[in-house]
Amino acid sequence: MRLLRLRLQSFRGVVDHEVALAPSGVTVVVGDNEVGKTSVVDALDLLLDEYDDSRKRAVRQTQPVGQDVPTVVEAEVRAGRYRFTYRKQWHRQPSTRLVVHEPAPEQVAGREAHARVLEILGQEVDLPLWRALRLQQGVGLEQAELDARSSLAQALDVGVAEQVGGEREETLVARVEAEHLRYFTPTGVPRQEARQLQAEVADAAARASGLEAAVAEVDRVVERLDRARDDAAAERAARARDAQALRAAEQHLGALEQVRRAAEVARGEAAGARARAATAEQHEAAREALVVRARELEDAAGDRRDAAAEAEEALGTALQRLEVAGEEAAGAADALARRRGERDAAAAARARRVEEREVARLRAVLVAHGRAEEAVGAAAARLAGHRVDDAALAAVEDAHRADVEAAARAGAAAPTVLLTGPGRRVVTADGEQHLGEEGLEVRLAGGTWVEVDGVRVSARPTGEQERAEAAAQRTGRALAERCAALGVADVAAAVAAAHARRSAATALEAAQEDARRVAAGEDLAEARRRVERWDAGAGDRGARADGDTEDQEVDPAPREPEQDGSAAEERLAAAEVALRAAVEGDARAAARREQAVAGVEAARRRAAEAVAAVKGADARAAVLAADLAAARGEADDASLAAARAAAADALVAADAALAAAEAAVASAGVEDAQAEVALRAQRLQDADGRLRRLEDEVGALAAVLEDRGGAGLVEQLAEARAEHDRLQREQVARDRRATAARTLHLALQGARSRAHEAYVQPLRAQLERLAAPVFGADVQVEVGADLRVASRTLGGTTVPFDQLSGGAREQLAVLGRLACAVLVSGGAGVPVLLDDALGYSDPERLDGMARALAAAGESCQVVVLTCVPERYRLVAGARTERLRG
Repeated sequence: MRLLRLRLQSFRGVVDHEVALAPSGVTVVVGDNEVGKTSVVDALDLLLDEYDDSRKRAVRQTQPVGQDVPTVVEAEVRAGRYRFTYRKQWHRQPSTRLVVHEPAPEQVAGREAHARVLEILGQEVDLPLWRALRLQQGVGLEQAELDARSSLAQALDVGVAEQVGGEREETLVARVEAEHLRYFTPTGVPRQEARQLQAEVADAAARASGLEAAVAEVDRVVERLDRARDDAAAERAARARDAQALRAAEQHLGALEQVRRAAEVARGEAAGARARAATAEQHEAAREALVVRARELEDAAGDRRDAAAEAEEALGTALQRLEVAGEEAAGAADALARRRGERDAAAAARARRVEEREVARLRAVLVAHGRAEEAVGAAAARLAGHRVDDAALAAVEDAHRADVEAAARAGAAAPTVLLTGPGRRVVTADGEQHLGEEGLEVRLAGGTWVEVDGVRVSARPTGEQERAEAAAQRTGRALAERCAALGVADVAAAVAAAHARRSAATALEAAQEDARRVAAGEDLAEARRRVERWDAGAGDRGARADGDTEDQEVDPAPREPEQDGSAAEERLAAAEVALRAAVEGDARAAARREQAVAGVEAARRRAAEAVAAVKGADARAAVLAADLAAARGEADDASLAAARAAAADALVAADAALAAAEAAVASAGVEDAQAEVALRAQRLQDADGRLRRLEDEVGALAAVLEDRGGAGLVEQLAEARAEHDRLQREQVARDRRATAARTLHLALQGARSRAHEAYVQPLRAQLERLAAPVFGADVQVEVGADLRVASRTLGGTTVPFDQLSGGAREQLAVLGRLACAVLVSGGAGVPVLLDDALGYSDPERLDGMARALAAAGESCQVVVLTCVPERYRLVAGARTERLRG
């Protein structure tokens, strides 16, 4: 298979781009990060695998975020003898279209196009190998899974047939494999047919066992039917005897019926007399109860009227108490108001005294702080008058030391003349001198000279002396300039000036500390505002103080602030005590008034309830009196008493007649005859029930026997046993064939395993050929049974694949895919697709990989997706395509 062209529209980050791929060789597709290089691989998968109307998550995620546009993927592919263009559109107006260009024109749309593409690729392309040869981004160090790829196996099988028996042997292997797969899955598990046959044998055995049990059950039913018929015949005979005994008992009871009926009539008349007597007694008792109830209601109405009078009297007393309590509460409220006003006035006076003391304190703080600030200003002015600080003094001292050192160096560089001799007069540049006993030393520095007896001696300065003298002059000038700038004459004056400045700074710090101490914990701005407000409100306070004296006794003599404060505190304390007493008095008066109100309300409720009770009692008494008058209108009390006495006499006579009738019945034996009839009837009923059950059982057993006997159970049992024997023989035969097929398959697979080295030799040779430019000509690669690189030998050292560096593992993973693609390029070959590979390779290895890619590209198609094209710039003949978003 060769990918010739690929176009993506609105696929994730790709707006619209088409990539043309070289049919053979290497094509490098370049794109920046997130431009959509990996989308090329995903687009090919979706084009081949997903329908255009798929709603899978992978398909939904291809639509650009926030855009309602269709996603289109179109590819031009050559697969074997076919060349076709395949296009799909998702999301909006989904569609699929296939145009076959070779070998014969063909146009198909919809799902038929999807099926046709899969049919073509299934015939011409090894799709599992195509997916295995990809190297996707993020899994660059993984080797390809090659051991089960059919086209690779066919390519590696070239020449192997001779090792295991030639072409004829290959046919035998295929037939044995096919025969083995008839009985076992590729993983060696018995196929469904074997399990199904085993299940059929078990089912046949179970069916035969069930039929055997059914035949045995029919035999048991026959035995039960015979017993049930015998029991039914015996029960019919017993029932006939019970029926004859019942008829005889009924005939005897009929002969005694006249005596029994006379007793029943007497029993009815006695019951009627008893009911009439009870009714008469009830009527008389009801009349007596009505009379008693009327008398009770009349007495109760009198009691209610007495209670109502007492409640009215109690209500008057409660109203008087409420009036007295109201007057007391009003007086207590007035006293409370006066005491509260006195307390407020005392509190205001005390607050004024407290504020006055605080304002006096703040005024003193402000005055002290002002004085401290003036001291700070004076100290700061004195400090400003001294210009020599410690830094300036240090600079002067440094200049002085430099001058002294330069003068010393200049003096040391000048020559010294020693003059000796008695009584000689010596004239020098500094004036006339005389030789002492020890002589005279004169240093000839600068313009110094010596004259002895009219002979002048001077020395020409050397270069070192001139430089030292020039340096001494410079340091002297620098010292003089620095002193002049500070306004001092010399170093001593500068020291004195610095000492004076330090004294001024110390005084300033002391003044500032005094100012801070005075203002410690005080908000000076707030203190000024508070003093100003106090001063501004002096007139108002005087007016209020005058007003207060109208209602209070005020001592006209002036007092000290402390005395005024103590008096204000005492007045406030006294006012608080008086106020608390007034509050307590007001509370007590209010409580008494509330109690009086509650008493009035309770008395009023009791009076209302008493009046209502009187009305209710009068109404009930009137109703009952009316009922009693109506009842007496129908029958007076004497008539009811006479009716009760007559009913009692009739009841006595009826009871005597009943006793005589019952004695006649007892002497005739009627009850015994009735009990005999009931006993015989119950026995007959029980016999009928037993007979019905036996007849039902006989019918049911006969039906079961008819059903099972007519089903041919014996014939079915014989057929089931024969089927079970047949299936057992078939299972044994199939197990023998399966065992033979597995034995032969395992033997041939062992032979093929022993020939596996010959299988992998072409892959190893091709891999070592491609690996030589990368690792060196002496590289050796060991390929395992799974056709993956097991180890690499270089310079005589063998290293397992998993222990190689990341770069070496990635390079071998790429080379393995290239070697596989080269081997199958002549048949159902597929492209090698590398996504962002060789990120672990150094420049030297990249050069070798470039040559390996170029060598593989001579016989297969290689597509490289990368954002770093420099990795592949050395691939000879590579085509570069840039992917744009």
